[in-house]
Amino acid sequence: MVRTPRVVVVVDRSGDRLPPGTLEAVAGGWRRAAPHAQVEAHLLHDGGAGFAAAVAERAASSGVPATTHPVLVPDPAGREVPAAIAVVGEGKEASAYLDTAQVVGRHLVDASRLADPVGLTSAGVGVLLRHARDLGVGRVVVGAGQAAAHDGGRGLLAELGAGADLEHLAAVRKEWTDTALVLATTTEASLLGFHGASASLGELGVAPAVTQRLETELGMLTDRVNALLPPPRDLLTGLPRRPERSPGSGVAGGIGYALQLLGARTDTGPRLLLEDLGVGARLAGALVVLVTETYDYTTVHAGVVPDTARAASEVAAPTVVLAREVAVGRREGMSLGVSGSYGLRPGEDLADLAGRVARTWTPPGPR
Repeated sequence: MVRTPRVVVVVDRSGDRLPPGTLEAVAGGWRRAAPHAQVEAHLLHDGGAGFAAAVAERAASSGVPATTHPVLVPDPAGREVPAAIAVVGEGKEASAYLDTAQVVGRHLVDASRLADPVGLTSAGVGVLLRHARDLGVGRVVVGAGQAAAHDGGRGLLAELGAGADLEHLAAVRKEWTDTALVLATTTEASLLGFHGASASLGELGVAPAVTQRLETELGMLTDRVNALLPPPRDLLTGLPRRPERSPGSGVAGGIGYALQLLGARTDTGPRLLLEDLGVGARLAGALVVLVTETYDYTTVHAGVVPDTARAASEVAAPTVVLAREVAVGRREGMSLGVSGSYGLRPGEDLADLAGRVARTWTPPGPR
């Protein structure tokens, strides 16, 4: 008996790197070259810009009840900008997906302001959170990546009623206990430290003097928070578990930190969506085909490709990567469990590439 090969195509839609229709094109190219294979296609996202729209797109294509609610919220400089909340499901069982890039994205302010984000605020994310909760959902998922604001989430917390000096922070946290908050991050960086939120701005061209000043300011913020909400102690060491050192607390200039203070469960965007969209349960027993724009030093270390490849490896599912351009050696890929990577040849598109790889990985069995 010849076993029908099963192929799970996963397309990385992070940051709109690949256009709508890529999912169908790649799956179609594979099916044409290997009509004997069972091919299914899914999209995933890293949690940054475009996160909510990607979830809504996937829900709609799967026949899951999904609605998009447009709202107006203040940007980092206080000007009103449009945003959208994607609600998947119905009633208290529904989840609202938010995209902080719509509210505090770096594209919303001039380059001169990005060089020193003093005065920019995360308050708009607090407004967006209130809008989402007012929709009557039981769960709010916040996708967070790079941000123009760098206030440690102070503006967000103040907007929710914590006060200018966060004197009502405990009451705000209690108020949000009935809403399941989830933080979907593009990075697991902490708020403070050599690899924290302020240090990461150096990679974006912010001067060392500015990043050092911001680090000091965030340190003062955490001292205030820890005085108001003494951190719990580790049962083994007896030392305080400082929230500013938590993975993901440094995302979006500290918006992650503020959400974690409100009780948000934290995971990377791809790992969260592997669960939320049911993709993770489809990996066992399949060939996993990851599709991304460029397979390079950035996509191999964080995002959809490494998180999905590791999930596939945990269930012993082989993985291959298709990309317009491949700039990663075989050894780096193998550390993730990637068995092979394939880039476009002259004159090919991704559908053609899928067909070429399909003939290698899912050849027809003996007749």
